[in-house]
Order: sequence, then C-alpha cells, then structure tokens
Amino acid sequence: MKTKSLVWLAMLLFGMAVGAQAVVSPQYKLVERDIAVDGKISDWKGIIPNVVHGSNHLWTAQQGLEAEHWQGDQDLSYRWRGAWSQGKLYFLFEVTDDKVVEGGAPLSYMCDCIEIYLDMKRQGGARVKIMDGRVNWLEKYDPKEMMGHEIHFVPGNPVRINLNHAYLYGLDKPQTDEFKKEWAGEVAYRKTEHGYLMEIGLAVPGVKLESGKVIGVEMGVCDDDGNQRESIMMWTGTKLNFWETMNEYGAVTLEGSNKGDAK
Repeated sequence: MKTKSLVWLAMLLFGMAVGAQAVVSPQYKLVERDIAVDGKISDWKGIIPNVVHGSNHLWTAQQGLEAEHWQGDQDLSYRWRGAWSQGKLYFLFEVTDDKVVEGGAPLSYMCDCIEIYLDMKRQGGARVKIMDGRVNWLEKYDPKEMMGHEIHFVPGNPVRINLNHAYLYGLDKPQTDEFKKEWAGEVAYRKTEHGYLMEIGLAVPGVKLESGKVIGVEMGVCDDDGNQRESIMMWTGTKLNFWETMNEYGAVTLEGSNKGDAK
C-alpha cells in the first residue's frame, strides 16, 4: 500500500509540474476554432501543445534507425497542436531540427518529413484491409481498402505531399494538387531558428466532424541530416508497426463551443 501511495504521489507531482504547459499523453482534445493556415501561430494562442521529445519516443525497429543516430532533442524533437472547425482538422507542428534538409531523398519518409496518421472511426486494426487476397498491401492502392490514412508532408517551397501509398511515397510524384482539391488541403511552412514550423488544414473525404467525435491519431517526424532518414520520433506508436496497425493511435476528442478561443 505504501509503495502504491508513493507511485500515486509521484505521478501527481509530475502532472502538476507539466500539466499547465503541455500534455505528454496518448489522449488529446481538439478545440473548435477558426484557423488561418498562414504560418503564423497567433491563432493557436492558449491551445495546449503535445510535447514529443526524449529517446522514449524514438521508433528504432528498423536497421538504420538505431537510437545512437539521435543526438538529443536539438537533433530532433517537436511540439504539435490541433484544432477543428467547419469540417476541417488543423495541426501546427513546431519541429526542432538542427539540420533541415528539404527533399533530400527519393521517398518522402526517408526525408525530413512530417507524417500524420488518421483513424477517423477509431476502430484500430489494420490501416489497409486487403480485399483481393494479395500478401503485400503495397502492391496496389485501392481507396476502398483504406481503413485509415497516412499523409506525408516534406518541408520545402512548395511542401510536397504524399497521400497514402498511391504512388509509393515517391517524391517525384507528389499529390499536392489532389490534397488541395480532394481534401480541401492547406499547408504553410517556414524555417525557424531551431528547425521549422508547419501548419496544416485538411478535410478527410466523406467524414463529418462534430463535437464529441473521437478519432485515432498518430504523429511522426522523420529526420534526415543529409544521408537519408536516421531517426523517426513518434507521438505514441513506438512498439508496433504504426504505418500498418492503428492500435496504438492516440485518442483525440473534438471539443465544441469554441473552447480555447484566441480572442
């Protein structure tokens, strides 16, 4: 009993220390707020960020992504915030990266890159449901098989965007125009003193947003310091193959009534 009390007390003190400034948790709430996707952060005033830093957020299950490649939070870490309004989701990423390389590899996920994963029904399971019996889901792209979505944003002017695996994440075939037309997509990017900032707005096709809706969300940021990807830092998915399985996605709830209004 004494041990349990000490653990509870430590958790309480830790929560008091970080709770007023940031949330480090697999749960998050998106406030309802109008956001202008312009690369400025004034619209995000008062919205609590998720802070993703430290070696415990590294995904290291592939060769070349060993923890020793990561040189600390100044090498790669990030904060992200979310909001929603009028059928669209909005995200702000503030990435710390001591060497920003814009499109340094042929595949988006091998570059400096922001990855957003969405499970709009929060159903978990496989992100791609194979319907024709093939073994490798990457061999074909069929929108009907998509139980969730994977979107890559590669820093640069313009930002290059890949939607799911339609073109196998090739940087030579970005789907930026499709993102704008089919997803009402918007993106703003700029370099900062310690890395870069990216602001994103999107409407997932065929999905209605409303207060109280809970969706599954995973975030990842890849780091390429000039020799292709050497680190990836995830919000929650450090144990499973996050691009295939949605079971570890964070639970994100849409809040109504314009909570956290910037005015």
